[in-house]
Amino acid sequence: MVNLRSSLLITFFASNGATAVHLAVTIVLARLLSPSEVGIFSITAVLVSIAHIFRDFGVASYLQREETLTKDKVGAAFGVLLASSWSIALVIFLLAPAAASFYKQSGVKDVMQVLALGFVFIPFGSITNTLLTRDYRAKEQAYVSAVGTVVYASTAIGLAYMGHSYMSMAWANLANIIVAAIAFAPFRPAIAPLLPRFKGWRKVVNFGSGAVLGNSLTMVNNAIPDLVLGKISGTHEVGIMSRSLSTTSMFSQLLGPTVNYAALPYLSRVHHANQPLQEPMARAVAYVTGVMWPALALIYVHAESIILVLYGAKWIECVPIVQILCLVAIATTPFSFTNAAYMAIGRPHLTSVPVLMLILLKALMIYLLFDGSLASFAYALAGATFLSYPMQAIMQKKYLGIHTKPFLVAQWRSLIVTAACLATSLPWLSFSEVWARPIVLVAVGGTATISWIVALALTQHPLLEEMQRFLRRKQNGHQAL
Repeated sequence: MVNLRSSLLITFFASNGATAVHLAVTIVLARLLSPSEVGIFSITAVLVSIAHIFRDFGVASYLQREETLTKDKVGAAFGVLLASSWSIALVIFLLAPAAASFYKQSGVKDVMQVLALGFVFIPFGSITNTLLTRDYRAKEQAYVSAVGTVVYASTAIGLAYMGHSYMSMAWANLANIIVAAIAFAPFRPAIAPLLPRFKGWRKVVNFGSGAVLGNSLTMVNNAIPDLVLGKISGTHEVGIMSRSLSTTSMFSQLLGPTVNYAALPYLSRVHHANQPLQEPMARAVAYVTGVMWPALALIYVHAESIILVLYGAKWIECVPIVQILCLVAIATTPFSFTNAAYMAIGRPHLTSVPVLMLILLKALMIYLLFDGSLASFAYALAGATFLSYPMQAIMQKKYLGIHTKPFLVAQWRSLIVTAACLATSLPWLSFSEVWARPIVLVAVGGTATISWIVALALTQHPLLEEMQRFLRRKQNGHQAL
């Protein structure tokens, strides 16, 4: 458990550092590129991200979930991953002209073909990365992440400054993948063979087929804003929606890598030990809502200042969209670990059921509510999300043994903490027109942090225990020195 907590701490700082750099890159690119240019890359990136699910073919989940690993098992996983990745790369490269024709954007073809090349190199780092995650070796992963992030940032900004438009992001993505694959090489575990093997590939494929279905539907669900808007509206609207989504997900990008880092291997160990999942799942939900809900509430209230400070006045259309998407994120946060839990119990196909329902609900709500405006599109996404909530709760109870009442009880302290942060941040709205907005945001962050800590203590939130444990370990470390 100590190793797990240390790995989570390293992952937190490493992922947050990478996220900070990516945010800085986004801010710079927002001033170098137009919404339409960002939209072209976003449409293409979403199309390619769907292919990533089939490229992985559930190999990462299989390696993390398997109780014991051998060289043959890892070699078979490498073989499956190599075959699927290279096949997908060829398909994407050949389909690029058709995709450009469908969206009536020639730039889609160029971006898509560059991104397709990344699939050739991904397998060589992916297996090592997965095995490092299984063993909680976050230090090595942090090193690779740092190297890749620096390469991505310098390439994207440099090429954009030289006038390469949306292609700057495509080439930066490819450079990141190649450099990461090289950087992972020294950390390859002995159990990972240099060459792929195919003995035992059926077991990998059988598990992967269930994982692929659920993961692919999840990716399609996440891609709906970009893909549908790209067809029924235009690249400008896609650019606005893409930037709104990235703004809403700022804190999930900070927290997500940490909370998801060991979710599958940890829950798999709990399941293999024949222990119930309800208690660890309830604690995990309390952790994630205790951080995410207050952050999303602050983004909702101060969306205008955040957009103007980060991206400038030309992105002001994002403000109402960001606020609606915050509501979507609040509704989905409690279910952050359900997919990992379904994988852990060896039933990956279950991940597809609620996602398929959500996709159908989104299609219905878009049909009923969309009137050509971005706001109506965002409201359709929000309506579908709230309607899918009962399905998620029912499935958790049936397959994971997580009853609705304890599940909701685990969140009530987070709700109080969120209300406290919201109460202390609202008065700062009146200063937005008087003081410089960056100063207001700094003041909001400071008062919200203080009220967050106080509320954690008053409610005896589970996060408080983790913070106290961290401080004790830090103090003991200083004493040892």
